[in-house]
Amino acid sequence: MKIIASFLVLLAPMLLMAANPAMPPQEAAPFKIVVEPDPSVTVDVKPKPVLESDIPVVDDDKEPTVEPDPVPNCGHLLQAPKGYDDEVLMLQIYLDRRNFSTGVIDGVWGVGSREAMRAWQASQGLRTTQWVDVPLYAEIATMTEALTRYTVTEADAGLVTGVMPSTWAERSRLPLMGYRSLSECIAERFHTSERTLRRLNPAISDWEEGLTVGTVLTVPNVRQAALEKPAKIAISLEECLLVGLNAQNVPCLRFPCSIARRRAHLPSAGEVTVKNMAPAPNYTYDPSNYGQDASVGKMVVPAGPRNPVGSRWIGLSLPGYGIHGTPHPNTVGRPESRGCFRLTNWNAEKLFELVSTGTPVQIVRSLDDLKKRLEQEAQAREDAAAKAATKKLSDEHMASENRVHANHPATPPAPNANTEAEKEPEASPAALKPQPLLPVKKTEPTEESQVPHA
Repeated sequence: MKIIASFLVLLAPMLLMAANPAMPPQEAAPFKIVVEPDPSVTVDVKPKPVLESDIPVVDDDKEPTVEPDPVPNCGHLLQAPKGYDDEVLMLQIYLDRRNFSTGVIDGVWGVGSREAMRAWQASQGLRTTQWVDVPLYAEIATMTEALTRYTVTEADAGLVTGVMPSTWAERSRLPLMGYRSLSECIAERFHTSERTLRRLNPAISDWEEGLTVGTVLTVPNVRQAALEKPAKIAISLEECLLVGLNAQNVPCLRFPCSIARRRAHLPSAGEVTVKNMAPAPNYTYDPSNYGQDASVGKMVVPAGPRNPVGSRWIGLSLPGYGIHGTPHPNTVGRPESRGCFRLTNWNAEKLFELVSTGTPVQIVRSLDDLKKRLEQEAQAREDAAAKAATKKLSDEHMASENRVHANHPATPPAPNANTEAEKEPEASPAALKPQPLLPVKKTEPTEESQVPHA
């Protein structure tokens, strides 16, 4: 019997297929959902009776509710992408044009891009987000010519001096501290990296020999909007940021900044000013600053984009400190320097055009400290304005009182009715008749009356 039963179980599927010859073969499921029973739960297998109250009532007269289509957060990407992405590249170009730099434009999402985006949103009074939202995406969509075409020139080739010598003595003999290659020169000119430049120009296979004068390249269009001159500069040591503030203390520029690697070289928080400026600085190499033999002597390294202080120098009133460019733009945004504040060359060149001698520079520990300081300054201004307004009202009141007294001098008081009875009665006409004079008795002066009064 067991053998017959097993045979029937195997034969059943064949009989069903014979009964339904037109049934197409079933595709294999991509995955299986297995629900294992919980032995601690008792399942009631009795069917539940259906009550009339359980049957939904359908109102044929009621119009159907139309659910709105979901609105995407940003184009086709609902969250920040991983790795290179064109939308990240567009965002970085958009922020760079408005002087809220993400550093090197590379199309890769990271903390620098996110914080620059959030800072831009806050400066415009927008909601800060973790990724591009619809309002910001709409702004980016209106950006014209995010990418442009550029032809390599002879001037670009003139900035290339080859591989940097290893010793300071050899560097001091160079005519120019120039770029290693044309691709490095073009990448920095358009605020990007050599890797991104190659990604945007896949037709060029040999970047050492194939990139020459006259080559046409696709590059980020980093033309900038009208620059707003900041009223003051703030440098945050914790966030490694340089922020420009307008007269209303609203950020109008934001650049990643490198600070001293060693805490002993960090300056104290406080306010300094711009003391001097140099558009194409050279660099004096002092071996003692690098822990080397001082007997070698100091050497002057020529100017150029690969000079240790970059293409611009903004000296501060704090001795030994300044804001300057760097030959290594990829290192900007973290503790890297020996004490000064490093920017990418293109951001140093922007800042150079916006500040002047005497511009205040606040060095703060963090942006939170800066916020508290600005709030205290705002409160002090409000208190001073309220005090000045109160004094003005008081002065105006006193002036008004003085004018009233000047136009209406004081008059003698009116006689009191109670004193009328105390006055002597007026003489009658009869009393005005002349009266006979009484005889005057003559007296001799006495000795006492002749003594003069003291």
